[in-house]
Amino acid sequence: MPKFFLTRFFGRQISSFSGSEMLIDAMRIVARETGFTIVDHAFGFTALREDDNGHLLFCLSTGEWSIYNGRTAQSVANGHGLASFLVAASRYFDLPSETAEAVQK
Repeated sequence: MPKFFLTRFFGRQISSFSGSEMLIDAMRIVARETGFTIVDHAFGFTALREDDNGHLLFCLSTGEWSIYNGRTAQSVANGHGLASFLVAASRYFDLPSETAEAVQK
């Protein structure tokens, strides 16, 4: 294989990895700031908020996320990426606008 191809391929992989790490870190900040207890794992994290709503949150390092009703285990929202996650977090977790703005930077 040409050296140029390998450089481009691995460069993209490293860039993609660092981008997904920043994404999962932003999601983790949102979860902490809205009262979730976080359990990290190899694929991202799982979080539980023990309040009246009892939401469960699953975030993968690929950017996929899901929110479940903790009492019924029914999915209430899911998506991919930070923008859709912030919209859902604002709706279901009372995410302060300051936190949403901070994690987008």
